[in-house]
Amino acid sequence: MPRYSKGSAVAHSGYGRGTVTALRHNGYEVRVSFGRYSLWIPVRELESAPGGLRLVKSPSGPREPKHSGKPSLNQIIRMLTPGAQDEDGTPEPRVEKPSDVSLEPRHTPCASGRPLEHALALEAFRLGIVPAAHVTDWTVGRDEEVAWIGRFLRDDAEGAVVIEGAYGAGKTHLLNCLAREAEGLGYAVACAGFDPSEAAAAFPKKAWRRLCRGFRAPLVGGTVDFRGFLEAVCHTPGWRDVLGRHWLLAPFLERLEADRVLERDWAFIEAREPGRARLPTLHDFTTCANLYCSLLSGLGQAAELVGLNGLAVLLDEAEVASSVLYRYQFLRGLNFYRGLVLTANDEHVLLEEDVLREEGVSVGADTGLIYSGHNPVRYTSGIPSFLKVAFALTPGSLQVEFRRYRESICTMKVDVLSEDQLRELFQRICDRFQTVYGVGLRPAGRDRLFRFLSRSPGASSTRGFIKAAVEILDSIRFYPGEKVEEVLLGTGPTIND
Repeated sequence: MPRYSKGSAVAHSGYGRGTVTALRHNGYEVRVSFGRYSLWIPVRELESAPGGLRLVKSPSGPREPKHSGKPSLNQIIRMLTPGAQDEDGTPEPRVEKPSDVSLEPRHTPCASGRPLEHALALEAFRLGIVPAAHVTDWTVGRDEEVAWIGRFLRDDAEGAVVIEGAYGAGKTHLLNCLAREAEGLGYAVACAGFDPSEAAAAFPKKAWRRLCRGFRAPLVGGTVDFRGFLEAVCHTPGWRDVLGRHWLLAPFLERLEADRVLERDWAFIEAREPGRARLPTLHDFTTCANLYCSLLSGLGQAAELVGLNGLAVLLDEAEVASSVLYRYQFLRGLNFYRGLVLTANDEHVLLEEDVLREEGVSVGADTGLIYSGHNPVRYTSGIPSFLKVAFALTPGSLQVEFRRYRESICTMKVDVLSEDQLRELFQRICDRFQTVYGVGLRPAGRDRLFRFLSRSPGASSTRGFIKAAVEILDSIRFYPGEKVEEVLLGTGPTIND
């Protein structure tokens, strides 16, 4: 059985590629970050992947003295003798025994032969998400939205879409649905979630790094990651006719075709390490959105070259572009988004406009887009770009800005599931929980439990509801025979029917 350490790169059959961030149970279970979420996963379900992180140890400092756990003679005397004094003459305070004794949970083992996909789904539900590999099986009450996604992917006239909904309404779930539908229609898919602490929208290189990590391409021989995709491209006849003039992909593919790409070269193009002397620099400035839009459009053209329909770029929690410290970062984040929208919609002005120097910044004369002063390449590597871009954001955050970019941009509004749809979802969760853990409820108990959940403030969103559903089923699993309301809230009748 493989053993991993913090920073190890691993791959999972259902979740994809991730990085180990923590260990427990003597290393037999690890927490893996998959970009937008992280999970505790047994190591037997993981495989080693190339790459990883070099973690920096925290500086050494004074440590708290360790205790052996064995009481000293004086401590024993104080415990046995009421009113005994400590060595300094201070009376030992009397400790009152608590009147309420907390319940001791009882472990209920998993059912033998449990389906792995059901267990993975329940683990994901504890985080309020659905495993990407099983997103279609857990899509409830979204028939209209799924049909809308299919129309967008088949519409050659529109390259960008906004998925708008309140926090927890299901935007991420629909992005995952879009990803699965796109793969089924022959698109490569690159997913990334934004982190407000990194201001990734303002610094496009960080967004590119996440998109490389979340890249998947359904080729004839199977689904491949970013590296496998570029290897397939370099072995495709005629790739130079399409990408031979690209400022970065062309020299990298030439080296890859000649089998001269090393691990450090991969780390460079995936934006995990600084530039290489033999390749153009991937700058990490807020003014470099043109570099990364050009790279994405190049990948879209490369996808068409290997027989795919293009590249779908999915950006989750895009509204955090406004969660930055400085105003200029917010504006540069919007510039990146606008460049993606115009690139995906094959605006010819991107190939024709002059780049001017204004107040120390390179700006497009017609679009007003900001270009890198070090490398003012075009935002698009060619038309058509074969790009589809989807942004998920909360209402009102950036909607007006997107309308300024392109008045015809599609917008899909996501509402929280209705009560009947939530009930159907809850019944399916209960069925899977019983299959995995052998713990179930009769219909009357399920009905009372659903009513209890539907009134809970924490279950006001779809994400909160599925989290709460699994947590309360866990309470029944660990405290069999007890009153679940009393376990959770300290009051109420039993629901264990």
